[in-house]
Amino acid sequence: MNYNQLNFICPRVAAVAVALALFTLATPASADIKDYGLKEYIHLSKDLPHVESTPWKLVCTMPYNCHFQPWIEVESEPGQVIRFDSSNPLVAYLTPTETCTTTAGDQIHEAKNWVSGEGAIYTIPAGVTVKAVKYRETGYDTIFAGAFHCNDDDYNILWKKAARTAYICMRDHFYDCPDRERVGFWGDGTPELDQCFYVFDSATHELARRLVLRKLDPKFYPGQILEFLGDYGLWFYYLQTGDLDSLRAVYDQTKTFLLETYQFGNPHTWFDWGNENKDTAVIETCFMFMDLKTLKQIAMATGHEADVPVIEARLKAIETSFDRKYWQGQYYKSDQVSAPDDRANAMAVNAGLADPSKWPAIYDHVLTQQTDASNFFDRWVFEALCKMNRQDDALLRMYDRYQTMIPCSFTTLWEHYDRWWASRRNAFDDASSLNHGWNPPALLLSQTIAGVSPESPGWSTYHVLPKEAFLTAIEVTVPSIKGDVTVDLKKTATEYALTLTSPANTTAIVGIPKAAFTRLDSIKLNTTTIWNGSYAGGVAGVGFGGADGDYVKFSVPPGTWKFSGLGALRLNSPKPVPAPVPNERRLEKNSWTATASVPDGWFPFSGKKIPVDVSAANALDGDHWTGWRDMTATQHPGQWFQVDMKQPQTFDEIVLDNTWALWDSPAGYSVAVSDDGTNWSQPVARGVGKLGITTITFPEQTARYIRITQTGTNPTYHWSIYELDVCRKQ
Repeated sequence: MNYNQLNFICPRVAAVAVALALFTLATPASADIKDYGLKEYIHLSKDLPHVESTPWKLVCTMPYNCHFQPWIEVESEPGQVIRFDSSNPLVAYLTPTETCTTTAGDQIHEAKNWVSGEGAIYTIPAGVTVKAVKYRETGYDTIFAGAFHCNDDDYNILWKKAARTAYICMRDHFYDCPDRERVGFWGDGTPELDQCFYVFDSATHELARRLVLRKLDPKFYPGQILEFLGDYGLWFYYLQTGDLDSLRAVYDQTKTFLLETYQFGNPHTWFDWGNENKDTAVIETCFMFMDLKTLKQIAMATGHEADVPVIEARLKAIETSFDRKYWQGQYYKSDQVSAPDDRANAMAVNAGLADPSKWPAIYDHVLTQQTDASNFFDRWVFEALCKMNRQDDALLRMYDRYQTMIPCSFTTLWEHYDRWWASRRNAFDDASSLNHGWNPPALLLSQTIAGVSPESPGWSTYHVLPKEAFLTAIEVTVPSIKGDVTVDLKKTATEYALTLTSPANTTAIVGIPKAAFTRLDSIKLNTTTIWNGSYAGGVAGVGFGGADGDYVKFSVPPGTWKFSGLGALRLNSPKPVPAPVPNERRLEKNSWTATASVPDGWFPFSGKKIPVDVSAANALDGDHWTGWRDMTATQHPGQWFQVDMKQPQTFDEIVLDNTWALWDSPAGYSVAVSDDGTNWSQPVARGVGKLGITTITFPEQTARYIRITQTGTNPTYHWSIYELDVCRKQ
């Protein structure tokens, strides 16, 4: 959660200080943290051992974003100062740069404090020989116990990046991000808690319990608290764990907040970033309705039945007035906004306030037309589409909105789609984190698309009701509190095969989705036909769960069960096929040098004006968080960037990666090559840059020098290259 403004007035830095002061946890963190030991980097910008006659930088890359402490072995004269940095500039918000001072001879130094990122930068004085570097990874003591894999690798990548993001956004509590703030916002904590139960082992349940037991502070963005106190927070936790004691402990404060404290109509109540067309009146009414339903369930489970009539009266008041206040014939909308909001209409569906007769209009006029939601709130648009049996649209929307994050080199998911800031679409925000805990694809793919979710507290009863849409194969592992639930789903033109392994002390409700078929003839369990238009029975311990418009359902005890739906299936996919991974070799570039049409420089990064180096050499160091930017002017014809590969090389592709500065893609480019750096070829390629990563292909060339020249104009954005690779197809 980016605390850019407190009540949309105070600047970000002051607001973060306030937020940090508001949030405290008494539980010590040390027992929760695992030391993974010293590890080798996967790439170094220089071959070691290495020494230079002037100060220099060694940039080192890790396999993924993590919490780490840099380590170094050097030979040095005494009194030399070595600097440790993450390549992620956002860490400077919270963690001062560490240094060490050398003694004489061989020695080892290690940073004392952890930082986060995917790379480390060592600034080395002249004459100091670097003999070896490593990093110490630490993190919350849990394991990645869940898994998801399907036939479309775009979603596999999203699941893995969401899981990695969730991991580095937890430590002593759930963070919004591990670099700039580390604040325990309720909004970020909700999806982070949810994903714990689908990604990690039970060690993370303690973090979730702490969030559930946390004292409510009605001044700390009450809208976020409202998002937590219902199905997505308290009740989600209870279904996953069966921990009634924790719900009993927070019942009174939950009841007080919902029935007495929360005030409707506060214009500064935060529910989402994204486009400012936020219909807060509808959104908060929907969340309040869901929270009151949860409060009623908790009251009945904890011996507070005397409160139920009051709660039911509040529910009835919302239910009977909702359409009268907000239904506009084709969508829900209050007088606060001039156009319907996808967030508000999605929540009306999720809360059950929009009856199914209204779904087609909401789908046609809002959910297929509006993308106001941020990647935080899109979770609920996704779930609404799936509830409406529009899971194809849900998966397509996920792909479309995450498409700049899927192919990029970063292993985590970002604070904002396409790195635009808050309501200003296409307005680049350099301080937008590239690892933000509120991204929920791991949850959505495992729980909603694979369809695995508890129905009773502690997983004594759960369901497997897939909404796989156009996916034809899914393998999922959900680490439930009762043990791993594994599902293997495969579709062919004639068979829907679903194999479930269900843990002890559970009952699973398994549904064969009718939407997968154009004609469903029969269903087998193992080798026995148990349904051929009506329930046929024949397997001991298995019951019939009924058939509705969506599923034919069965209940099964623990064990391994192989369902087979036979008939004619839909296999067409509306989604673009993932691009095949090219069979190419990226040329080694540790000895290369780079120059540009402007001198090396720096820029004042974010509101804190942190000086960030943007020298040309950064585009060749192997780290996508460091790069070259021309900060003298915005894009204009004649700017150039040049690489000297030191010897002739054969190549046919150049990859320009400016994912960090996403909107700095070249407005236009031409590529020329040279043997001597003076006499240049005619352009071997021309084109227009793409958002984030621009891949330039051309007929095979053999040359020592490459020059990329800007041919376009962009009056708003500078030109950046955060990593340049030269490739040769094999």
